[in-house]
Formats: sequence, C-alpha cells, structure tokens
Amino acid sequence: MHEGRLIPSAIVLSHSEQLDRLAEGCPAALPIAHVAGDPCLDQLHAGTAFRETFRRALGLLPGQRLVVVSSTWGRDSVMGSPQTDVLRRTLAELPADEFRVMAAIHPNAWYGHGAWQIHTWLAPLTEAGLILPPPETEFWKASLCAADFLIGDHGSLTIYGVALKIPTLLGSFRDSVVAPDSPMHRLGELLPRLTHTLPLPTQLTLAADAQRDAPELHALRQSVTSEPGRSAALIRRLLYAWLNLPEPSHPAATRAIPLPSPSSARTARLPHLPAMLTTARTTDTGTAPSISLRRFPGALQRTEGPHLAGAHLTADPDDPDPRWPRSADVLLLPRERHPHAETVKWFAFTPRFPGCSLLAVEEADHGCTALLPDDTRLQARWVDPPAWVSFGTAASAVHAWLETSPARTRLRMTVRAGDHLPPALLEVSPLI
Repeated sequence: MHEGRLIPSAIVLSHSEQLDRLAEGCPAALPIAHVAGDPCLDQLHAGTAFRETFRRALGLLPGQRLVVVSSTWGRDSVMGSPQTDVLRRTLAELPADEFRVMAAIHPNAWYGHGAWQIHTWLAPLTEAGLILPPPETEFWKASLCAADFLIGDHGSLTIYGVALKIPTLLGSFRDSVVAPDSPMHRLGELLPRLTHTLPLPTQLTLAADAQRDAPELHALRQSVTSEPGRSAALIRRLLYAWLNLPEPSHPAATRAIPLPSPSSARTARLPHLPAMLTTARTTDTGTAPSISLRRFPGALQRTEGPHLAGAHLTADPDDPDPRWPRSADVLLLPRERHPHAETVKWFAFTPRFPGCSLLAVEEADHGCTALLPDDTRLQARWVDPPAWVSFGTAASAVHAWLETSPARTRLRMTVRAGDHLPPALLEVSPLI
C-alpha cells in the first residue's frame, strides 16, 4: 500500500495458508491474491528423477556424498554471521575423499560485495575443493537434487531442501527476520542447530536419522506449496488473463533444470599438491592388512580437533608455504616433476625436511614408489582401482602399514576411505 492505494495488480502466493496471514497483515490485498504454487519447488521435485545424472555432471565419484551449504544475504546468514565459520569447518571436518562441498550463496551477497571479493574471501576454501558456482546459473538447483546433506540458514533454499527430504542442519538462523507462525519459523524450531560439541559427521548422521520419518517435518513439507506440480499452469493462466490475451493451446509445463557445467563453478587448481592430514586405522597387520584412511585439508585446520587424532601430514616439497613440507611425515613427489623414480635419492631431501619418514614418488595409475630412510624402496600398485584413489592415498596407506609392521615382504592390503566408497586393493612389494 502507498498512501492508501494498492500498488500491485496481482500477488502470487505459494500456499493457501498465506491468505490468512495476508488477511491479517493487509486485508485490502486479498482481492488480488492468487494461490499459484511454487514454480521453483516444482522444478526441484521434477529434477529428483535425474539425481544420478546431476551427480555425474557435478563430477561426484561413486560413493561420494555431496553437502550443500546455503547462505542467504545479510547479517546472521551462514556467510554473514561473525559467530560462525560454517564453510571452513565443513571442509575441515569432512573427509576429503568421501565428501564434496558446494556453496550456494544468494545473488544479493554476490552483487552486494562483488564477485572479486567473494572469490577472494573464499580462495582458501576453493583451493581445498569447495565448489563455488556463479550466481547467474541454476547450478544450485541441480546440486540440491544431487545433495546428501544440507547446511542452511533462514533463506528459502533451506526450506526447499527440507521439502526434498534432504537431512538438514542450521548453520545460522535469525528468528527475528522470519514471519511468526510461518513455515520458515517452524523450520527454525524443528531443525537442529550446528554445534561445536559434536563432530560434524556425527551431526549429519544424527540429522539424517532423526529427520527420516519425522511427522513434524512431513507437515512442514506440505506447507511449502498447496498446488504441487501446477505452478506453471496457474501462473501462465494468471498472466494471460491479466494481459487479456488467450493462452497458448499447448499445456504449460515445468521447465527442466539444466545440467550443471563443472567448468562454470569456481574450483582453484594449484600447481602443487595440497597438504593433507590423514588418520589411519590398521587392522590385521599380517600379510593381508586392512587400512582405513581419512584425509583432511591441512590449511583449513584451526585446532588439533578430535578428527585429527594420530594424523600424519603429507605435503608437496615444493609447496610455497614452507611450514607444510618442513613438518611433513610423508613427502609426495608428483610424476610431472619427478618422472624417474629410480633417480630420486633420500639424501637429497632429508636435510631440508627433517621430519620426513617416507618419500613417495608418483607412478602410473596412482601408485607410488616409497623410499625409506634405510634406502629400502617399496612399490605400491593399485589392483583394479576405484576412481577415488590417488598416489597420495597409496603413500598414506604404506606409511600407516609401516607404522604397525616392520615387515618388508610382498603383500596386498585393503584400503578404505569411509563406508560409502568402494574398498581398494593395494599391492606392495620390495624393489631390489
């Protein structure tokens, strides 16, 4: 209303319950209110049929899980709240081989601060693997259809995630900016808040278990739209009626979500291998050991959290940040800079990197040649490797095995990186 006059010609609502709130807040607007559903949610529901297609287009490997972190704009959003560090913590605490993380940042934040500033702020995170799509794309819709978990705030993307039955945590939530008794207000009451008292993977698992059959969340999902699947038809009918034009003869249909292009998302590629802190749990240290690895980006760690208990550090000797290679337990030598493993000598590295106990030179098919302080050389080769393995994981597996067994005999070990990724077989044998 402006000076007692109603400004819009029509107000489109997604759910009939909003008529009651409109009647209370602006009764003069009721005659021009139209319940026409939510075209975005209709798109998302239609897109869930293409979940695996979207996951492949996003570059997810079989068994990897996608966490979408959404942030609306302004203070107390995931990005804006000074009390939270949600994006960094998500990348720091979730094992890098098992999880991918995508940031869905509201266009108002992009255009308010500028793309250069957003990219600069998040550069350490994109270097650690954060997927950061530009705001003008529909990348976020495909990501929601592909997501396994969501960390959100009081923005609309969070309630879309709940409507799609994605297990959700609230990384931030500003109760004062949501309408009382609205679906968003109920969402803030129902969803768990991200806490520092539990590891993040545990919180995600608890959220998934608690939200799977929660009747309160089922009721919340029903309150997002009262015209599911019909929004395109209802909105087109309204627009053509307002224009006093006949509708086209073909039916109005929900538009498909375009396939995301990974090349459009910001992911930083560095010339050196990133420093990784890796925990290893070894069972059966005989001729067929089993090793479970969890790798975490070193540069994003702020404290020695419980997820890093007993971790060893892998680093690139040419990393421009000297604190990583100088402290590394395992130095990783990429094949492109060290193409001939037989020419690499232990004494060429030990004076500069006194903490090193294993040199790993990359070999074909993500295997490695491991050099030990006593001049022993071991060859580690993957047998029919799954897509998630790397020469860094081969080096960490060898290091973990040597920590628990003094043997240098030929063996095959099973290497795992979580419960959802397929196990890999690594064959280790001495080189003469």
